[in-house]
Amino acid sequence: MGLPLRLRVYRCPWVSATKYSVWPLLQLQNPVRFHCTSVIGLSSPSDVSIISTENVYTNAYIGKVTKEVAANVEQLLKLGVKKVLVNNLHPIGCTPSQTRTNNYTACDIFGNLGASIHNDNLKQVMTVKKNVQIIDLYTSFTSIVDHAPGKGSDLSKQFKRKLSPCCESLDSNGYCGQQGESSSELLYTVCDKSDKFFYWDDMHPTHAGWEAIMKQLEKPLKEFVDQE
Repeated sequence: MGLPLRLRVYRCPWVSATKYSVWPLLQLQNPVRFHCTSVIGLSSPSDVSIISTENVYTNAYIGKVTKEVAANVEQLLKLGVKKVLVNNLHPIGCTPSQTRTNNYTACDIFGNLGASIHNDNLKQVMTVKKNVQIIDLYTSFTSIVDHAPGKGSDLSKQFKRKLSPCCESLDSNGYCGQQGESSSELLYTVCDKSDKFFYWDDMHPTHAGWEAIMKQLEKPLKEFVDQE
């Protein structure tokens, strides 16, 4: 299975790169123009459930992924991009897809272990690169959904449901937005107050959830973008 990273481009007016492609980790389908002072953000895929609990397979798979991420970053820098943002993995063991088995009461330690291994590897391959910063999603998410008693961020207090989804399928193998044979037959439920839920569906935060995350990341991101 390929792992196409989503690409976010900011401040990109002059140097062109058309259909630049590095498979499987990065694809640009359309012409994109880069400026020498541009900032590019590489975002890891949200579908990370394929990480195995088998240590040998996990380490080999993660090592390959982080090596390719580093190679892609290096190619972007050679294109003239001056600053690159790369996010690490959030605690995937805390997503509703993983917490459902225990009725949304606790994070899955194996899922979080896989994310931690990935993040450690990513940090090792990125520390030697200049003008590259890792966006620490793992810490920002953990401070809200998986903190020790009394140790969470003040932002976590607004969420009454941190490990369960606002939009939930009626079928354990279904998905948010699923319909039956008739379009009027909805096979999912939606909460009344999404701002009290950190997660919208099995994997993605609500708008309120992302706001809480970005409030933690805004300062370091701004400092990195603004520095000469």
